[in-house]
Amino acid sequence: MISFLLISFLALNWAGAVSETSVGCWQQNPPHERQHFTTIYKHCYEGIKDLAKLDKAYAPILFSRKPNAGYKVPERWITGTCYIHIDMHSDDDEDYISFHEIAIEAGVINAACVARPPHLGGTGPVGPKKVMNVTILGVRPMKGNVLALPGISDNLPRSSSRGTESVRATGPSLPLQENIELLAD
Repeated sequence: MISFLLISFLALNWAGAVSETSVGCWQQNPPHERQHFTTIYKHCYEGIKDLAKLDKAYAPILFSRKPNAGYKVPERWITGTCYIHIDMHSDDDEDYISFHEIAIEAGVINAACVARPPHLGGTGPVGPKKVMNVTILGVRPMKGNVLALPGISDNLPRSSSRGTESVRATGPSLPLQENIELLAD
């Protein structure tokens, strides 16, 4: 717990010095276009903390979309209004990454793009090859225990309606590039 708090503190302080090429923060669309949802720093912080606690968090795992991957992506976690998504850039990409590294990058995005206005989240590369992206977006609960993502036509079922409890979302996932293109619409 203490190490994660130290990581969070360092991420908050380091986020101001992060170059625009490593972390990209979402910007709100013009008023006549579909709007992004804001998210809450504490919700994202809780989700990131859960990532850092995953089994063998410090062990490098082969992440890929391929069937032989140690951890198959895309994957997403939802905590309150915060949606954390990881995916490779392409079907052929693979990289050895630990959940600890993913949590650190997500913490940097949270500090740079959620703690500061307009609180919309962002995206950034992770891992030695930088072929995986960590993305943070805001989501909103809707009727029927469903979550809505901005710019994405299908809604995600949610397995728990409690506010800040981390739950793994189920249902279809769009590749990261399609998410970014839809968000830009």
